[in-house]
Amino acid sequence: MANVSGWSGDYGRLEALLAEAGLTMPPMPDGADARLKERGEWCFSTRAFKESPLNVQHYVRKAIAGASPDYVLVARVGHGADSCAMHYFLVQGPLQVFLQVGRGSPAEGGRSTTSVNECFALAHELVAAIPQALGAGRLPRAGRLTVVGSDRIESFWEVAAAGKPPAQPGRATRGRRRDTRPPRQILEEAVRWCRRGDTLT
Repeated sequence: MANVSGWSGDYGRLEALLAEAGLTMPPMPDGADARLKERGEWCFSTRAFKESPLNVQHYVRKAIAGASPDYVLVARVGHGADSCAMHYFLVQGPLQVFLQVGRGSPAEGGRSTTSVNECFALAHELVAAIPQALGAGRLPRAGRLTVVGSDRIESFWEVAAAGKPPAQPGRATRGRRRDTRPPRQILEEAVRWCRRGDTLT
């Protein structure tokens, strides 16, 4: 993962925008400094997209179906200050992460900034834990770990071996109520599973 500051071009512009907003840089894949492009206002990714990042389910479905090549996306989008959210999508090898963390109103700026930075820090931990999960056989090399953390749609995480239905240790028991676990909790659960989880059967 790239972790070098001071890049120029679009990568450097993203760094500057994040710093200005009080946000840290989320995990970036190797080579992102050369491939990351500004696709619109406050929207950066390593490939072009037609669908708004607000439609997280669209990106999740494509990734789970195996229809997404590796990419990273960082965007702040929404309809007005009260509904603006930070989005971070990473599809890299067996790991698929989709974060949508609300930025809230200006009065909530400090709290929401802290929430985003906590999620970005946990995303770094998750990326670092993937080799351990692979080496221990918890995560199949031809499988995938999908982590969806949002405070606007239902969050979950699941593990799937190639050609098999997903195991869903990170999905709440189905019931009448929507799963409202916050993104931070979903990320923490996935990190713990990578470090200590059971092998898929």
